[in-house]
Amino acid sequence: MAKYKVVFLGPEDDKLEYERAEMADLDIEFVKANPASEGEAMEVVKDADAIMNRAGWGSEQFIKSTKKCKVLAVYSHGFNHIDAAAATEHGIMITNGAGMCAEEVSNQAVTFALALNRQTVQYTLQLRNGGKWNASEFSPIDPIDEQTLGIIGFGNIGRQIARKLGAWRMKTLVYDPYCPPWLIKEYGVEQVWNLNDIFKKSDYVVTIVPLNPETHHMIGKEQFDLMKSSAYFINVCRGAVVVEKEMIDALNNKKFRGAGLDVFEQEPADPNNPLFSMPNVIVAPHVAGQSTRSAWLSRRRASQQVAAVLRGERPTALQNPSVTSQLEMLKAMPANKPVL
Repeated sequence: MAKYKVVFLGPEDDKLEYERAEMADLDIEFVKANPASEGEAMEVVKDADAIMNRAGWGSEQFIKSTKKCKVLAVYSHGFNHIDAAAATEHGIMITNGAGMCAEEVSNQAVTFALALNRQTVQYTLQLRNGGKWNASEFSPIDPIDEQTLGIIGFGNIGRQIARKLGAWRMKTLVYDPYCPPWLIKEYGVEQVWNLNDIFKKSDYVVTIVPLNPETHHMIGKEQFDLMKSSAYFINVCRGAVVVEKEMIDALNNKKFRGAGLDVFEQEPADPNNPLFSMPNVIVAPHVAGQSTRSAWLSRRRASQQVAAVLRGERPTALQNPSVTSQLEMLKAMPANKPVL
């Protein structure tokens, strides 16, 4: 009997090459399952030491069905489908794929910014739909090197965006109350302490924050009303950080010039979503993190996190750090006292 049981939730035909390689030195039984219901998912993970989650399960009920799970690893950056509070209370570490697609998502944000600046999509459609030739239709085009970039969230991806668009000599403002001052200095950006200042001062606002209770609907009418009429809004994180209806209203009322959106409040999005038919909005179906590299790197990152925990180490991508104090408390409890 193996020392550890690692349950992989996802396609059952997955060979788990990276997962097995990263944990080759550990005595592990891998169990693959693709549950059709939460009840099935709860049954398969109840005696797992670790869960590798490529599926959507993560409710409080699911988490508390486990008896000895040490770590729940997701393969993506986002983990908003996991009840982090329940995991922390239950003594389970949550890890994500931090760094697995920082280049890709930052590239998507930069692509949106440049395409919006040059009106690339708009002119393509102008010529494609009837061959209309009107070079002034989407003017003015302002020089991007004279404009201000505002980044909301200065983690791995936000810093890559600053580095890349910095090559276009943009002035860069950052809103991230959790960012240490030495990173601000290292990247040569200016920190602002009020979210609204980003919207007032920026020509391009890029949002790249995790979705959690603090960031849910953090951007709405108040912020869009402050934007320059010539400014652009870009979202490459999660749709629900924005009140989408209020963004649509602001675009219809010309509060700002346009948007580049990779994510939406409802996904898959309604085909009749008005954002899809707006000529000043360019969109993508949540593909910012995709590349041949990020596909395998996500597996490697998830595997490294689980392996670290099973070896008794602290994982580098721990997303609920307060769990460590909870684990200490659980260890200190008498062995005959039930843990609720």
